[in-house]
Amino acid sequence: MLTVEVIQRPSHLDQEPIQRFSLEQMTPQELLFFHKDAIRVLRNCIVPEGIIYASEDLRFHHKFARDTFISAFFLNEAHRLIPQDELWQRAKKAVINFWDHQLPNGQIPHELKPYNGRDGRRKFYYRNGEYLVNDDSVDATALALIVTPLFIETREEFEMLKPKADKALDWMVQNMNTYDGWLCYKYNNVNGGINNQTWMDSDGSIKWKSIRYPQDPIAAVEVQSYAWKAFRVWADLLPKKSEELKRKALDLKQRFNEAFVFEDEKGVYLAHALDGNGRQIRSLSINPGLALWASFDGESVVDKEVIPSVVQRLVSSDMFDPNAGVSTFANGHRQFDRHRYHSGPKIYWPVADYMVAYGMLSMEYEDEAKKVRSSVRIPIKFFKSFIEQYFWDKDGRLSYFNNGNGQKSCRNQTWTTTGFLWDSSLELPTIREKIAA
Repeated sequence: MLTVEVIQRPSHLDQEPIQRFSLEQMTPQELLFFHKDAIRVLRNCIVPEGIIYASEDLRFHHKFARDTFISAFFLNEAHRLIPQDELWQRAKKAVINFWDHQLPNGQIPHELKPYNGRDGRRKFYYRNGEYLVNDDSVDATALALIVTPLFIETREEFEMLKPKADKALDWMVQNMNTYDGWLCYKYNNVNGGINNQTWMDSDGSIKWKSIRYPQDPIAAVEVQSYAWKAFRVWADLLPKKSEELKRKALDLKQRFNEAFVFEDEKGVYLAHALDGNGRQIRSLSINPGLALWASFDGESVVDKEVIPSVVQRLVSSDMFDPNAGVSTFANGHRQFDRHRYHSGPKIYWPVADYMVAYGMLSMEYEDEAKKVRSSVRIPIKFFKSFIEQYFWDKDGRLSYFNNGNGQKSCRNQTWTTTGFLWDSSLELPTIREKIAA
């Protein structure tokens, strides 16, 4: 039987990317090679000390909450298909260790950098002991609550984490009570803090039609789904809070579908967010697909009558390219970021595509999920790495973010790599049979 260990790197992968993009899908041999390469990358990024680095790039060898928990989620899903015991144990340690940095109010911080005596004046951060801390994240706490139970193996571990989870849930509830029942963030204009505090954290990603920021606080569509799932997960784990958390989840789902659903000339979809006045920000973004990712026992915060329209919009020609994936925003969306990090047409983030595909599978849209999964493989093959993000440039060539000041798309981004490992693990037994034949 052919195994990963005997697969050689296809010789053409050592060549530089060609300027004229090839539309070829990965061959079975290439899929198997990249599966093996994903494991190699993850051994460098998920380290024995209990840290999940955001990338192989040394600039990102510190702790990011969102990256940690999403990467751990996909690593766990891959592990369930094809065991990766060593990596799973490393990821478990990283997930549990991150709770040591929980803030006094119960929130999980966004980012932690080791303090080296020089970075204290940098924007985004404040010093807390040996770390510089950035807590500009509205979704890290819910993501931690969703993912952590996947790695709890013993009653002792559960009892150790239970008070921390209680505190995190209390922070979510307090935030939602403050902001009319939505899990929200406000712009951080102090010392150059992060204004947009979701996974789309660049300045242009929340604007719609106007060059101005909408009135905050902002209730992002996918963030509400994370809150809903966190309530559902912990309702099953905390008997004394079970009924309360179930009520909160039910109330959130009802209000969500009243507030976020809209219909335009192309059908029903979900708003990108609500502004501080409760008005819909109707940017047509990929984020409703992330709301499908946050499913629980085959149910979504999105009403089942709405899900078919959301799925079909995501794979429509307005948003989906079979050679690139689902774009962050639909064609025609006004561009507010000239460097094209999140905002603008034909920009793609593999991790978001993998979350969309996972959500589609959870809702039993297998064909659509396969389209999305397969589309991401083509740019990974083209760039010869598990790229952070990319876009079609004005000349019709695949390119990647570069702001001209040293910030570029990471070549081996951890959450892209774990997403690919999950994707390839779904097909690896069949792929081996094809190669052996």
